[in-house]
Amino acid sequence: MIVYICAVAFVGVAVIVFSPRLLGATPGFSWFWAGFFLTVGILADAFPIVWQAYGVSKMEISVAMAVTFAVACLFPPQIAAVIAVVVSLVSDRLTHKRAITTIYNMAEYAIAVGGASFVYHRFVDVSLDFLAIENGRALVLSAVWYLGSEYLLLAGLFLLLSRGSFVRTLGSLVRTTWLTNLTLLLLGMVITVLYWQSPWTVLFLVPVFVVLSYALKREQTLRSQTQTILEKLVDVLESKSPETAQHSKRVRAWVEDMCDELGMESGEAEMVLQAAVLHDLGKVGLDDNLLRKPGLSAEEFHQIMEHPAVSASLLEGLTLFEGGRNIVLHHHERYDGSGYPDHLAGENIPFGARIIAVADSFDAMVSVRPYRAKSLTVTEALKILDDERGAQFDPELVVTFTKLVHEHLATGDMTNFPSAVQIDSTDEVSIPAGGQV
Repeated sequence: MIVYICAVAFVGVAVIVFSPRLLGATPGFSWFWAGFFLTVGILADAFPIVWQAYGVSKMEISVAMAVTFAVACLFPPQIAAVIAVVVSLVSDRLTHKRAITTIYNMAEYAIAVGGASFVYHRFVDVSLDFLAIENGRALVLSAVWYLGSEYLLLAGLFLLLSRGSFVRTLGSLVRTTWLTNLTLLLLGMVITVLYWQSPWTVLFLVPVFVVLSYALKREQTLRSQTQTILEKLVDVLESKSPETAQHSKRVRAWVEDMCDELGMESGEAEMVLQAAVLHDLGKVGLDDNLLRKPGLSAEEFHQIMEHPAVSASLLEGLTLFEGGRNIVLHHHERYDGSGYPDHLAGENIPFGARIIAVADSFDAMVSVRPYRAKSLTVTEALKILDDERGAQFDPELVVTFTKLVHEHLATGDMTNFPSAVQIDSTDEVSIPAGGQV
């Protein structure tokens, strides 16, 4: 990781040193406004919002992105990069971050802001009206550089920290933060336009920054509180049955892979992932002997069938989890309409519930259970999933899931499987019609 950060720092220094030589002469700047944007940027960056992207480490988002993007468009590349670096240095010192973190943040700012400034001044035509299409293109291209470089650099860093897949790490970052970042970049464009019309109008945006920062913090606080409650509920489930808790974690891992493969929007993916962890929460109220009993009477099976509704009732009132609650309620529906509790069929079953149904059933089949002599092999479980396409399961999701299982086996990645999983090495893992490897 140290080597990676040093490499990023080297590129950041190169951007500051060589950008003026590559670009040539650029318009001058005002020391007053440079100081203004520097001050606002420091204040914004010193109070970021901590955001958790699924599958990666925590990251920070602040309204300083809007300020530094405006700086990239309003000042020459070298000056813009220096302003951004000073913003990062001062704010990191104010918040007592580690030296290595400060070095990385400064380098990332230099690359993102300096590079965006270079792109903008390379394509902008000062002889045209600022709102001309050609100059709009310069704004868009510089925004692409700014956001693209940040995502790629962060994905590389998180990859080293988590040792996961670069594509999935990058996808998780983008899906989780793209809307917030796009909003901030658009705000940066507004600042740029207002500045060129009349610099003093920028002062009226300060209250907007305060309100936006508060709104972002408020949303993340609500998310964190909801997440804390959900984690406590998972702790209750784990204390009830460690085996069930591990099952839920494996189901979540498969569901996360499926969300990545399907390219789901971040908000929807977040709900499905939380639902995957909590889908069996209602079983905490069931007798342990009932869960381990090999044969159930009609009355006992009816008690088991009530656990989705019990799970949903436990989640009632969590506003930010309302969509996830509906997924939990319907994860035992069948595609042909013969499931429970509401006999929903086909597309009427929440998409997240259909995803969990496949992952849940597969893990149950390949796991050792007290009421079953032995687990099924992976090949046998996939065969049952294939046989139940269009009956119990969404046929397209079975194709996607089988493809993912095949990829895990091909790479030797067994993290999503139970420790005692049986793999029939003599058989090929078949892909249902329409699937690709």
